[in-house]
Amino acid sequence: MASVEPQMRTMVALDLILKSLITSHDFQELPNKNWEAIARLIPGTTSGMVARRYEELLFNGEMFTFDHFDKNFGSSSGNLPISMSDPNLIAKSSLSRPDSGKGKGTRDDKDGIGGRDATAGKGYKDHGPVMVIHVCDEAKSLKQDFQCPRDLLVREMKYFAEYLSTDAQRWEEVDISVHCDVQIFDWLMKYVKRGTKEVSEKPRLEPNNVISILISSDFLKMDSLVQECIEYCHGNMSAIVATPCNMNCINDKLVGRISDLFTHNEADDIKDRKDKFKSKLFAKKIERLFEMDFNNPDSPENCSTLYRCSVCKKLLTKTLERKVKCSTSRMTVDKRGNLIYCHVRDPSFDVNEYMLELKSQLKNWRDVYWRLWGTVNYLTCSRCGETFMCNEYGHCKFHPEPPRYENSSSYASYIGTYPCCHQKTLRFDPTQQNKGCRVRDHVVNMISLNPENDNESEDSPPNKVYDDLLAHRDAVCVSYQRLTDASHGYNADKSDGPEKYEGF
Repeated sequence: MASVEPQMRTMVALDLILKSLITSHDFQELPNKNWEAIARLIPGTTSGMVARRYEELLFNGEMFTFDHFDKNFGSSSGNLPISMSDPNLIAKSSLSRPDSGKGKGTRDDKDGIGGRDATAGKGYKDHGPVMVIHVCDEAKSLKQDFQCPRDLLVREMKYFAEYLSTDAQRWEEVDISVHCDVQIFDWLMKYVKRGTKEVSEKPRLEPNNVISILISSDFLKMDSLVQECIEYCHGNMSAIVATPCNMNCINDKLVGRISDLFTHNEADDIKDRKDKFKSKLFAKKIERLFEMDFNNPDSPENCSTLYRCSVCKKLLTKTLERKVKCSTSRMTVDKRGNLIYCHVRDPSFDVNEYMLELKSQLKNWRDVYWRLWGTVNYLTCSRCGETFMCNEYGHCKFHPEPPRYENSSSYASYIGTYPCCHQKTLRFDPTQQNKGCRVRDHVVNMISLNPENDNESEDSPPNKVYDDLLAHRDAVCVSYQRLTDASHGYNADKSDGPEKYEGF
């Protein structure tokens, strides 16, 4: 279809407004008509132009006609994948007003649709004149006409409101042409007419049609149907991804709305053998982890302040830096006599590069999400007394044998040796850096996590974090690896001890 030139669009809008004013008795009786105010409503017109055109329409009976008024039925690129059979099918809506001398009755009789007869309007008296929608399914070489009252169409499909909702555009007849899947549009028409005599029950969503309906309804601005489709996707995603539908058609905004309905456990439970949508859900959840103000029920902590310490090489947040130990070289004593550690931010660390590195290493966004989740969320061990990041759940250090001290009467009695690793230790060690030569799982005491709450529920944040950690341990936790041989590490200077280990 040919596009309407800008000047022609201006004249169309001007004629529509002036026609409504011609039919208004109040406007006709005004002694001084404010043409300047009308001109301001339509860019590109002047008061003189408006007055002249008004006189032409009023006295000569002329009407500015147009046969083709196209608007792309899709995104800025003109492509909208609303067909279930062909997601790349271009869909367009064409709104045209027939010439005043054209006999529409003859065409209606020929097509057998009778948009204005008593049969077509039966049961729709309260919804305005009946609109005829011509649907062309190019993928299946099918054409079908649908009828719907104008007011009902505008209320349900707000996409058409800019053409059909104002008094200035209540034309004698408007033809709407749509290029999309006939079955999908038939479903949409049944939804629009739900509760009427023609359609008593609302049509049902199914796994094989919900994605096409979601995309179509989003474009047509059918807000209630979009929400129903999103909720249906939430409850039936495993069945949906098992159908041959194209999930790549769902835009980023809709993916975000669907993702927000899923908890990370529900998203993880989706059976998506071909990974058609699961990675998209977790990619959105990763975005949520980096939003500072987002109230995330899955993660009490977020990644908005994530950085790496240049000394201990650990990934930390503003919350964790006050709880996680650094190297002994960064240890100091506060005014209350407590040992504190001051981490040093690594200026060379770039979180985007880190994300790409994780993606390259772990291969999918699901594993990247759980690794990040385990990095920023933490618990406390009742065995070693340390606050640990969830991804270090298996890093509780211990010595399998107690230290042995020399004769108590000598000075050497203050220094002992662990038989298991031959590492020296002091009877009184305020730094508590020499935790052990082996590792095991931390013991999480849930009561100690929130001692002020005697009636702590199972759904409290610490409990949920611990449950999620146990359920997804393989994806969350990292292995504990020594960077040097154990014997060399234990014989080295004590201040270097903690730096001989690093989790990956």
